[in-house]
Amino acid sequence: MTVFILSRKLFFTGGILFFILGWKFLSVRIGSDILLPSPESSFHKLIEIGTAPSFWEALGATTLRSLYGFFISYMAGIIAGSMAGILPQFRAFISPMLTILRTIPVLALILLAMLWFVTDLVPVFVCFLMVFPITFSNVLEGVVQVDSKLLQMGELYGLGTGQRFFHIILPSMTPFLLAGANAGLGMAWKVTIAAEVLSQPKRAVGSGIQWAQMNLETGEVLAWTAAAILLSGMSELVLGSLTGKFMRKPVK
Repeated sequence: MTVFILSRKLFFTGGILFFILGWKFLSVRIGSDILLPSPESSFHKLIEIGTAPSFWEALGATTLRSLYGFFISYMAGIIAGSMAGILPQFRAFISPMLTILRTIPVLALILLAMLWFVTDLVPVFVCFLMVFPITFSNVLEGVVQVDSKLLQMGELYGLGTGQRFFHIILPSMTPFLLAGANAGLGMAWKVTIAAEVLSQPKRAVGSGIQWAQMNLETGEVLAWTAAAILLSGMSELVLGSLTGKFMRKPVK
């Protein structure tokens, strides 16, 4: 087992090195910092903008927008997905809306949101709508996959609807809830920053990316992008750690 873990770490490190070396090779071949700056140049730019208080304010504001939109969408997805799994009528009722959300271009949704909301709320709204179908689908699948024999046994023992949900349905769909959280959180960062690029809030990672692009500061664009990747990676790492602890927790 230890050898397997070490092997995975070596391959992971090798993948990072391969990516950086490929990036360096392409930047040398292209020979233009505007088109593709070198890795070290982008890293220095990240250190440079990282010393400014406005950088950390932007990171904090983007984090709050992403988590706020994700949390609201996740809770709504759990409620709606549970209802759809229990009530086929509700599943049919909400199906057209989900089809629209799954097929509507993100760019079109952002542009519409910019007409409807103030700048700071645009990323939150877009994040909510894009994450909702992911959570909903996972929760619905979890409810549908519940063993019908367990539900029949609960009914036989006189358990009410609420008791059957909390004691049978909820534990059975926990893996689907965790999968939905992982997928939804990754999507939340992407759509929030994409919405920030267009809506241009005062403090935002997306605003930093857009400003750098307009000024042809490609190194700064990559630095802001790297910061966004680190934020997303750290949040998913924390969620994965909490998920692992929860799954290892003995069932009482």
